[in-house]
Amino acid sequence: MGKEKRWMVVVVMVLLTVCSWCFWALRYPHAMAYQEQLQMFLFDHEYFTERICHPGGLARYVSEFLVQFYNNVYAGAFVISMLLLAVHYAVGVLSRRRDESCFWYALTLLPSLALWMSMGDMNVRFMFAVSLLFALVAMVGYPRGKDLRCCVSYLIILTPLLFMAAGPSFFVFVLYVSLTELTSRRSVVLALLALFYSVVCVICVAPFVPCPVYRLFYGIGYSLVINELPTSLYAVMTLTSVTPVVTRLLPVPDDKGKRSLVISLCMCVAAALLTAGVYPSAFQKSRYDVLRSDYLMRSMRWDSIIREAEKEQPHAPLTVATLNLALAMRGQLTERGGQFFQNGWQGAFPAFNKNFEYSIMTAEIYYHLGLINTAQRLDFEAMEAIPDNNKSVRVVKRLAETNIINGDYVVARRYLRLLEKTMFYSTWAKRTLSLVGNEMAVEKHPEYGYLRKMRLRNDFFFSEQEIDKIMGQLVMSNKDNNLAVQYLLFLPQLEGNRQKYMMYLDFVNNIRSGAVSDF
Repeated sequence: MGKEKRWMVVVVMVLLTVCSWCFWALRYPHAMAYQEQLQMFLFDHEYFTERICHPGGLARYVSEFLVQFYNNVYAGAFVISMLLLAVHYAVGVLSRRRDESCFWYALTLLPSLALWMSMGDMNVRFMFAVSLLFALVAMVGYPRGKDLRCCVSYLIILTPLLFMAAGPSFFVFVLYVSLTELTSRRSVVLALLALFYSVVCVICVAPFVPCPVYRLFYGIGYSLVINELPTSLYAVMTLTSVTPVVTRLLPVPDDKGKRSLVISLCMCVAAALLTAGVYPSAFQKSRYDVLRSDYLMRSMRWDSIIREAEKEQPHAPLTVATLNLALAMRGQLTERGGQFFQNGWQGAFPAFNKNFEYSIMTAEIYYHLGLINTAQRLDFEAMEAIPDNNKSVRVVKRLAETNIINGDYVVARRYLRLLEKTMFYSTWAKRTLSLVGNEMAVEKHPEYGYLRKMRLRNDFFFSEQEIDKIMGQLVMSNKDNNLAVQYLLFLPQLEGNRQKYMMYLDFVNNIRSGAVSDF
């Protein structure tokens, strides 16, 4: 490969890495936070055994280990960038021609760019990207052009191993082998054998896996939606298999000078523009607005939530509810809540929905208000609503906190012991264990002590249509609960009911003045 061509390859690889890192770290940190909270990677033997015993188990274990680093968005973006670069590099190695031409080099970008866009679907787990890289490594090792017996031996030994390690992404390797043999016109029998043998491997493993056979073809852990595989993943797998074969077959113009280099660069730009065109549909703004609100609420960046709402009015119930909580945390809900779009009472308290996002975001509102039991129930239901039955490290952390606030130290200790086996929550868990059973330390804690005072001790099931009564109970329980006061006075504003607002205002004044009042 000439000096100019090497320069082009290096520039494209650097641009891919830098753009990917900036994209995830600066534009979509909330996407990584969402994925990180949907699992709880534990450093123990049982966790490893549970993952490794099914097809694709190694890829799942490795991917969940890497997803831990999403806890730090800069480290998480680096992990994603390195994987996309590795996919691109592997495809480039497979596409290498004997004439060392890189005229069609832009084509080698397509699998990594398609993988990048497929990650816009929040149901797609990082396991798919890791399993695809496993398949590419097997493809790079395939001894094409060598002795036929060597190729058959490689295929027979590696296919079942790759299936157990990567899951159905091993079909990428199988399809690549079949296309390579067919296009080289060396062995049609080997191409057919590869396809037939791959199906036999799946069928032979099926009786030993406690799940329907069709799930082995969809991948256990590829997607949150366990009964189907997103269409985008089929496109990524097909591109990964076909691109190297096509790139090696396409003709190269006679002109091998700077003109060919310029055309190749233009094709790279065209691939980038094509990706930019797909981007809006891959990363749906409405969905990611909700995730960003949750990310900011989780990190308690209330001012950031308000600033973003001032730039662009939120409309989804969850984003409006997050904004209202941020305003309340800054003591501005009653005065400024009317300046923003509202969805009635659902703008303050979203209706119950058996969905992870709804439950966990609504639980945050109840937690800060002091409805600790309600928050605990919603958090637990959120974890049980995760479609792939994973445990959520975010939820387990919150459950430990709610049990500490309620004084249920035995339960809190169990959750904290689990978190001790994680990477990024271990230090917090060990520090928090010192609070367990220590009433004085809990009372002095700036968050847990405050919420213990604000909480409604006789927390019970209530109707969403009577949430104003619950706010009144919170105010009666502790007149210093400013969040409950703001919500109590804000709810009549959402109805446009001034008479009720004045009644609630009198009630608050009576409570704070020490007068006895019923609600």
